[in-house]
Amino acid sequence: MENLELKLLEEVQKLERYNLKNPVDSKNFWKEWQVVYSEVKLGQIAIRSMLGDRELKRTEVDFLKRRLNLLRDIEIYLKELKEIALQIRGYSIFSPEESGEGNDDTDIDDLLF
Repeated sequence: MENLELKLLEEVQKLERYNLKNPVDSKNFWKEWQVVYSEVKLGQIAIRSMLGDRELKRTEVDFLKRRLNLLRDIEIYLKELKEIALQIRGYSIFSPEESGEGNDDTDIDDLLF
């Protein structure tokens, strides 16, 4: 069990570089968010590009797929932080599923234009 705890601690330490340090209500949050989000998106693009290489070994492909899934999870985390930061500023981004579609005649296009 101790070995598993050490591995978990190592994994958390590896992920620390994606942890945003600035409070979500600060101007610096957005700068930091953009840097980290860009790193994650570029990492995803690079991995997808590498996965197209037919010369990769099976173990390499598996590693890249795990890494891509990890980056997707980090992207979700970053988007959740972005949503919180926007809500603090009085904005709300919502999906059609969350809006209770069909409850009224208001179309999202009517709100935007």
